[in-house]
Amino acid sequence: MSEPQYQQSNDNPHTTPAMMALSRLEAEAERAADAPSRLRVLSIEGSDPIGGAGTMADMKAFTAQGVFGYAAMTSVLAQNTQGVTSIVNMEPDFLVAQLNAVSDDAVIDSMKIGMLGTPELVEAVKGWLSALEERYRTEGLPKPVVVLDPVMYAKSGDALLTPQAEHALRSIIAMADIITPNVPELAALADADQNASDIDTLESMASEVCTRYGVAVYAKGGALALAGSASSTDILAEPSDDDAGVRVTRIEGRAVHTHNVHGTGDTLSSTLAALRPQCDTWEQTARRAKTWMNGAIAAADRLHVGKGHGPVDFTWRHAPTGMRFSADYWNRVRPIRERIHGMRFITSMVDATLSLEDFAFYLHQDDIYLTDYTSLLALASSRADRLDERVFFAQAASGGVDSEVMFHHDWFVKHGFDPSPVSRSEVTAAYIGHEHRVADSGSYARLAAVVMPCFWLYAAMGKEMREQVREKHIDVETHPFGEWIRMYSDPEFTESTLREVQICDRLAAEASIDEYEHMMHAALVSSEHEFRFFEQGLTRPALGF
Repeated sequence: MSEPQYQQSNDNPHTTPAMMALSRLEAEAERAADAPSRLRVLSIEGSDPIGGAGTMADMKAFTAQGVFGYAAMTSVLAQNTQGVTSIVNMEPDFLVAQLNAVSDDAVIDSMKIGMLGTPELVEAVKGWLSALEERYRTEGLPKPVVVLDPVMYAKSGDALLTPQAEHALRSIIAMADIITPNVPELAALADADQNASDIDTLESMASEVCTRYGVAVYAKGGALALAGSASSTDILAEPSDDDAGVRVTRIEGRAVHTHNVHGTGDTLSSTLAALRPQCDTWEQTARRAKTWMNGAIAAADRLHVGKGHGPVDFTWRHAPTGMRFSADYWNRVRPIRERIHGMRFITSMVDATLSLEDFAFYLHQDDIYLTDYTSLLALASSRADRLDERVFFAQAASGGVDSEVMFHHDWFVKHGFDPSPVSRSEVTAAYIGHEHRVADSGSYARLAAVVMPCFWLYAAMGKEMREQVREKHIDVETHPFGEWIRMYSDPEFTESTLREVQICDRLAAEASIDEYEHMMHAALVSSEHEFRFFEQGLTRPALGF
């Protein structure tokens, strides 16, 4: 076929926020290829020999969230589920020696600061942290996330610090990204006369502390639940640039009626520190932490540890990795992506030398594929465990696929091809078979993963092909395959791709290690099928399946 004539253009479409977000997602995933397999999080905390609080709890929480933990002990306690009988605080110089031993040798992505029992220990951590942040700025390393659990009062309201130590602790709050006070600690930081007794007062106090110290506040409402509330709602208050000054989010959760809540404050703050580098926002982090904590508390009664207030069950669910599923997938799929982007079917589409007959064969097979693909999206909608995800997949099964089918029909008619259905090829049959075998597993997570490449690989190709056409000064409106390129670089399709990726990230983070790998296998095999699906436009496999 001779090269078609097309108009030259200076077409430079506006880059939409969705396209920019997709580009950032892909760039972050590319950077993850050279990143460590797990995030590295530091605990600065006292010990607990019974294993439910302090450093011991932090290490277990870190492992549960798929990160590698470091630890520097501020104090050694004689403690169990019934209380603390003795405390030996570290010498400040020795605490700094521990901290330097970590920071001089290893990179810290995030940290949780807990019990600092003396003013001298507070000053030691404050000086070390200031020096660390300055060194990271100089070396171009990201500032570590800092989660501060302001250990001042027990759940009972009993003071855990001297007035001098409490005053010193307030001086380090501004260095944190978020603080996690319990109800008595929040009241103290807000200089309130009494503790919050309801969620509205808790919210008001959290907003006041957020404004006063300029840091995000995760106000733990567990004491309200222990007092008899039917729900367990926490408050996330974050500094905001708008007129309101503070952005408040209620983090809802079910109330778990148990007396086994030893170390929940330590565990929440260390979980936030482990999760924040894996999430986009503090709200997303807080919701993931809340969900995990609810499960750990619900499983606590079956542990039978101690005669008093027992610990939570850290092992009720393990994260498979500290890396996002999307980043892990994007790097594992790189060889397939490179083959797709460099294959002749795609490159000849861009320069408009692909024969219309080859493209028509591909479109006919895509028509057949979409019939089954629609049923898979509808099935994902029926299996979704969240309403918003149910709606997303239902809309994708109807409006999204409909537009593709209509495009196919119009293109066939416009270019003189019969739009009537044809037999599916062995390549198309193999792809459909793979997806249905995954669907037959009954797993919503695997089903979401198996359809993800049909979103992301197409969106990535559409974005890249649109840019290549622009760079060649080709008018996409007169390009023979321009409508296909526009469809998959469309902002709405990009938004849908981002939503699908977010769903897979969420499901993978909550999955077991085995389920995570099943999800990954499903997505990678689909990606290989995508390569073969495009390639069949040139190879023309056997029909009749």
